[in-house]
Amino acid sequence: MSMQALNHLVARSIVDPSVVSAFGAGDLDPILCDLGFSGELRASLSGLKAESWVEFAVMAYRTVWAAETPVDRFQLPSPLEGLRPNTDIVGREHVA
Repeated sequence: MSMQALNHLVARSIVDPSVVSAFGAGDLDPILCDLGFSGELRASLSGLKAESWVEFAVMAYRTVWAAETPVDRFQLPSPLEGLRPNTDIVGREHVA
């Protein structure tokens, strides 16, 4: 959902000059709230320091992407691993 809201923010900045002027004034929070960003993500985005709107958009993309990407959990092997015969080694000579 946040990535979609970010897309709306960037698209709105193209047609609505008040978005870029709000960025210049450092008052993007009301616009971010209107677009449905969570409080935590709004705080992160409002805290970004960028020289231009384009730089902010790139940094915002990275921030939103990092917030939406789930952290990989432990990858445990399948219980069947090791129980199936390995057809790759069948018929080869084995030396002890």
